[in-house]
Amino acid sequence: MDKKIDEKAKTVADKTYQYSDYYSNDQLSKGMAVSHEQVSDTYMEGTIDRLEGKNGRDDHAENEEIPRK
Repeated sequence: MDKKIDEKAKTVADKTYQYSDYYSNDQLSKGMAVSHEQVSDTYMEGTIDRLEGKNGRDDHAENEEIPRK
């Protein structure tokens, strides 16, 4: 019984995303495709703190003083 579980765990651990996962009927492949899409969307969106720069802009003010030592 433990050997069967170990083999299944190894299969899951060895799995990497493949484009064909979107068209597979395998639950593991479909899960990989969904996870890949979510990570890709999040990466492309960025983070919310990037949107909250000075003066409500993404970049800093043009005449902002840069502290120097």
